[in-house]
Amino acid sequence: MARHTSKPFLGTTTDVNEAFPDIDEIDVTITQDPYGYYLRNDWQRTSRFSKSTIRRHLACVNPRCQQGGLDLQQIVLFHADRKYEFSCNGHEGTPAGRRIGNPCDNRFSVELKVRKHPAG
Repeated sequence: MARHTSKPFLGTTTDVNEAFPDIDEIDVTITQDPYGYYLRNDWQRTSRFSKSTIRRHLACVNPRCQQGGLDLQQIVLFHADRKYEFSCNGHEGTPAGRRIGNPCDNRFSVELKVRKHPAG
């Protein structure tokens, strides 16, 4: 399975309230491996996060994928509420990226709902 590397929000903080100061609630549901290539059970393919449980990066489930996954911070900050489809940005090469392999064929279906502080 792809390695999860912990990256702080905004590159400097792990405090979600500091990373998303104007957001009250986050509800993001992510389903990956839609065709069941890498995981046997449907329940393994879905991840759901709230503001208190969200992390910066969601790892790709393709065991050969290197440097892939999904940047959850970018999705929350720069996308509107709706459903999205993203391709994995990783490759099936060497772990350090010395040799880039074929692009990872994993896909992510993301349903995003964000409630911001009322203006005023």
